Amino acid sequence: MRVVLLGALDAWLSRTIAAGLAPLARASDLEAAGAAERRGVEPIADLAELVVRLSPPRFFLLDAPPDRVDAVIDEASRAIEPGDVVLDCARSWWCDTLRRHRRLRHRALHHLDVAEARGPAGPLLLVGGRPDAVALARPLLETLARPGRMVVAGGPGAAHWAGEVTAALATARARAESEARALLEAFPGGLDAEAVAAALGFGETAADGRAAWLADDALRLQAPAPLLALAAMQRLEEALEELEDDPPPPRLGPFAWPREIL
Repeated sequence: MRVVLLGALDAWLSRTIAAGLAPLARASDLEAAGAAERRGVEPIADLAELVVRLSPPRFFLLDAPPDRVDAVIDEASRAIEPGDVVLDCARSWWCDTLRRHRRLRHRALHHLDVAEARGPAGPLLLVGGRPDAVALARPLLETLARPGRMVVAGGPGAAHWAGEVTAALATARARAESEARALLEAFPGGLDAEAVAAALGFGETAADGRAAWLADDALRLQAPAPLLALAAMQRLEEALEELEDDPPPPRLGPFAWPREIL
């Protein structure tokens, strides 16, 4: 099975090679990623080559900063044909994802949003989209995910919404682990705080900028989430105290309900 990588390659290049998916990518993108000599990836001069190189349906795995996703889609539009599948792995706001889904659907293209999460048994690959598109891409997605770790989150936008929620959970967990570590270190007797923290898996989660979106979305959706919203606020407070410039990822369009967008 072949997959074409679009946009930022860093997160998925090694994974697609390791999964045996024989990825293709433009030589210019490989060079920009410092991967021109990477074995297992086939460079192509231009996406127009794909029209004759690959049989439909073709699969495009897209990753980019949220404010670059539309530009990547526009640039690739000459090579993407009706019936092809776009796997959108960008960490985009779910309302922006729904607008992209509608835009691509009007061109008879399949669009799936993909998000990574971590469950009790390890990493998960969450997928959102129409059932026919999921069915087409399932073999590829199951190859990318660990066995049994691909989860259909729901319809269009569901995976990116779940990604936002899990990002907020990761931020809250990181905050809780910081407090727990302080408590371990405060023990007045003999205790190896580092050993205990490592055994409990502290540090395996990291704060995620998408958590900053949750408070606003929770209010609009009338879904109370005071602990998750507080953790995002505390993360912002820490960043300000440390003089860090850590703005959340951009949300490009207005909030809208799925029925209004789709």
